Amino acid sequence: NQSNNQYFLPMMKLFEISCLFSLLAATSAFHVPSTHTQHGSLVHRGRVAQFATPPEDETWMDDTDLKAPEGTSRRNLIINAVGVGLLGASGWASASLYKTNVYTPDGFQRIYPTQFIAALGDPKAKEGKGAQDWGLWRVDPGPRGVWLKQYESQLAQQNNLAPAGWTFDPNNWWLEEHGLIMEAPDFPLPPGRYLVTGGRTTTTGLTIDAQGGWKLDEGALYDVTHLPCRSAVYTPDASSSTTGSPLTANPSNFPVAPGAAMPTVQGCKKQDYAVLFVVGKVIGKSENRA
Repeated sequence: NQSNNQYFLPMMKLFEISCLFSLLAATSAFHVPSTHTQHGSLVHRGRVAQFATPPEDETWMDDTDLKAPEGTSRRNLIINAVGVGLLGASGWASASLYKTNVYTPDGFQRIYPTQFIAALGDPKAKEGKGAQDWGLWRVDPGPRGVWLKQYESQLAQQNNLAPAGWTFDPNNWWLEEHGLIMEAPDFPLPPGRYLVTGGRTTTTGLTIDAQGGWKLDEGALYDVTHLPCRSAVYTPDASSSTTGSPLTANPSNFPVAPGAAMPTVQGCKKQDYAVLFVVGKVIGKSENRA
């Protein structure tokens, strides 16, 4: 149920974070112990560790007589460096998980499953115009897509009706980073307040007004763009001698690298869109909470 997922999914993420820190704690145990102990010195003889006794025992050895094995200092340095690196990486990962899956500013309500905005604008901008040209996928279009190589069998020969039930428009078709033909998002993006993230460290409010203006509470459009998700819409190019379609797309151009532009398709014009994750909304009394 949605109400159960609302709490279960963030808790699972927090469990993953705790497991990561447990792993780091275990890693830290691999330091070289001091040769000095409460009762004397720990003397290594072969594979057996023995405790030396106080000075009156002729077998007692002063710590100053013990020499660290060759390479121990270098090994300690490497282990410490790796530990610091893991700690830093885990801190960044933990912050990212928290921001993406748990952090919810006042006034917002988390939504499940995640929705997706197709956005246009300057990646460095915090606000702008033109949101009337932004769209919204209320369900993940990826699993419902059709591979380029299956275009003829699953779309063209099926009256452009995809197996998932959406209709392919040969004059306005969408493609994602793996070479999957997607259903189009719903246009325009309704005015309102959205909690958006790019799955990194910025999760913030996005305001869409009735005039097509948009504004982020924090960061820039790039900060809330999910870089691995690439998308573009393709339309026929009247100036081209080639009739563009999924048949003229080159499958070898996929997958597309995170943050890169989508490939061109012969006979088509292309418009790239940034993809923003919608993880929450400001929901009023009159709005549907489903």
